[in-house]
Amino acid sequence: GTVWLSGVESIGEDRHALRYAALNDTSWTEPRTVARGGDWFVNWADVPSLRTLPSGRLAAHYLQSTGADPLAYAVRIVQTDGAGAWQPAVTPHDDATETEHGFASLLPWSDDRLLAVWLDGRTMAGRDGHGGEMTLRGGVVDSTGSVAQRAVLDARTCECCPTTAVRTGDEALVAYRDRSEDEVRNIQLVRFDGRSWSEPSVLHDDGWQIEGCPVNGPALAARGDRVAAAWYTAPEGVPRVHVAFSTDGGRQFGAPVVVTEGTPTGRVDVVLLDDGRAAVGWLGKADGAAALRVRAVEADGSTGAPVSMAKLPSASRGVGMPRLVRSGPRLYAAWTSPEDGVQAGRLSTESLR
Repeated sequence: GTVWLSGVESIGEDRHALRYAALNDTSWTEPRTVARGGDWFVNWADVPSLRTLPSGRLAAHYLQSTGADPLAYAVRIVQTDGAGAWQPAVTPHDDATETEHGFASLLPWSDDRLLAVWLDGRTMAGRDGHGGEMTLRGGVVDSTGSVAQRAVLDARTCECCPTTAVRTGDEALVAYRDRSEDEVRNIQLVRFDGRSWSEPSVLHDDGWQIEGCPVNGPALAARGDRVAAAWYTAPEGVPRVHVAFSTDGGRQFGAPVVVTEGTPTGRVDVVLLDDGRAAVGWLGKADGAAALRVRAVEADGSTGAPVSMAKLPSASRGVGMPRLVRSGPRLYAAWTSPEDGVQAGRLSTESLR
């Protein structure tokens, strides 16, 4: 029932801090600091996160540089203890390579633990940073920071597309962008039942062949066994945003629905509404200008009119990765402005009819 907002702020002299606040109707609480440092990896696409655990504890992650290479950085996970104090950071990956580790997704797990998945570039070590394969890996972090059940989920993935994870009953569902040998980059799914991971399966064969990472990951939302998956794709040079629905916890999805096509930049997010619709957000255009757009989609494929949550100076990297969250009858969005910093807006879900 609480809307949380987190972000990285510059605190001078090449130092940064991860801070967070809670929403109280139309105002934010005084920001609190999770961690700060002078050797962080901060960029527009690989952003930090904050998650609440069922016990009331908080968990967050940020990125820390680990070497001279600009893309050498590690995932650092921090959690509060029972008294609310932030504990020392831990690293979920167990290698010491000066390579890319990022685009992490955190998910509250059973027994007050945390499931973490991340892109892991350890096999690129010694190959000029681009000669090996990016992998997807995961692990379970307990309340003391100990990491167990580390596993390789996929041995070849897209290099820099964000990942996403949701809880479906007693299992976790993870989505990410894959990379085939002939450079087709479909969205793939893996499941975790608490003991082992499933083999990857394709969400939908878009047939998008692209020799380079589009920096456009998928988004998942779940309520019980009902799941919505949204993603950006551009086969044959036609950009579009898709959404697909599952009623069995993500084991099978229906045919994708085109949310928008022709002009989207992507960077999607999705939430499920009380009536079963999915609200899909993306960067696109409205009246010829860049905008953060949202559209509600029914499971049968029917759509409401698109709504602009914000007009933007551009859809450039400076806007970052917009986020959506639902609380009661309202939908909230957050994005960054190159001039004004973190921005937030809200609208009634009824306006998405």
